[in-house]
Amino acid sequence: MKQLLLLRHAKSSWDDPDLIDFDRPLSARGLKAAPLVGRELASQGWLPDLALVSPALRSRDTWRLVSAELPAQT
Repeated sequence: MKQLLLLRHAKSSWDDPDLIDFDRPLSARGLKAAPLVGRELASQGWLPDLALVSPALRSRDTWRLVSAELPAQT
């Protein structure tokens, strides 16, 4: 059966009020949490066939950290 997983970006930083929202990075909390989500998904046996990721910095960084914890596809 096909499954759809929607994943929101990890906690973003608001330390620089001059940044536009698109360029907002992850906070220290977000950098710590994203790999934990990846490990949990891996422990559940979840391996995506396709990932659609927003081009926003916080979304790309979240996916990079999450996907690094998933098993490599062969």
